[in-house]
Amino acid sequence: MRNVINRAFVAQKRTILFMSLFSLFHLVACASSGGDTSESPITRFTYQYDGTIGGDSHTYAVQITDQTATITIEDGPHRDYEKMVDTAGVEFVQALENLCVKHNIKCWDGFNGYDRYVCDGNGFSLSVQYADGKSVSAHGMNDFPHGYRDFYNDLHTLFEPYYQRMCAAALKLKKEQGVHGHLTMMLMNFIQQGESGNERYEVLISRTGIRKPNIDVSVHSESGKFFPKGDHRYYTDLSDEEFDWSGFEALVKKYDLVQWMDFHQTAEDYNNAEWFQMGFSFEDGHISAMGTAYPKHYKAFRRDFLQLLSRTLEKNKK
Repeated sequence: MRNVINRAFVAQKRTILFMSLFSLFHLVACASSGGDTSESPITRFTYQYDGTIGGDSHTYAVQITDQTATITIEDGPHRDYEKMVDTAGVEFVQALENLCVKHNIKCWDGFNGYDRYVCDGNGFSLSVQYADGKSVSAHGMNDFPHGYRDFYNDLHTLFEPYYQRMCAAALKLKKEQGVHGHLTMMLMNFIQQGESGNERYEVLISRTGIRKPNIDVSVHSESGKFFPKGDHRYYTDLSDEEFDWSGFEALVKKYDLVQWMDFHQTAEDYNNAEWFQMGFSFEDGHISAMGTAYPKHYKAFRRDFLQLLSRTLEKNKK
């Protein structure tokens, strides 16, 4: 029995040694090659980042024809922008090929790493096609090939100006399309901190049938300006006729809140600034914004919103 165990142990050691030598041979071969010296140009490049539950997943896809790159970006944080498409010339194409040479990605071909001990984390997929028919394919989930982090940083630096330009164009189109139909749900938070004060207004209201109860408002008022001083909770159901939906829709138009779409800015002294968060859903379209810096007409809108909210809730107080 002891001999059987010893033979199994020796076989296991040989297997581990073989795998280690194979990996070492692969690394040495890549290192000694001096990088990817192939002159065959890239025809297609696809990189996908998987942020798992982080929600920041994105995909960069490039189709190259006659030294012109068609860039397609899909971005998790901006799903409503759908696929964003732009073109770039020979300078971008050369930069992308130089990046792949710099990081010697051909040595990554066949990489398929997975760390089963990490429950969340992130991963990637890379696929590159060359004009000579050769290709590179690599995948990883919480396990990455040597040099991946530097490649990741350089890749995002290369795509960043095109990403920003695409987002700006998509946002412009989104604002032009605007919102349509009736307001169906409101999320509105005003939370003071530091020198800005200590008041809180947390609002989540929907039309009848979407949530139950459809009114959920918490208020901590120290000034007594909009609500009586103290803490207040409104957690109940109101019919669409009882709640002044038309009044809030009028505020959206009055302050042109469509222009607030995707506003997200931070004040320099954010620890002493009020933080706001807004999410207004319509039958067709959505307006979201947040930050400790403020969009145009913020103070006036805040005043009118809280005044209307207070009147509506007090009128229907049960």
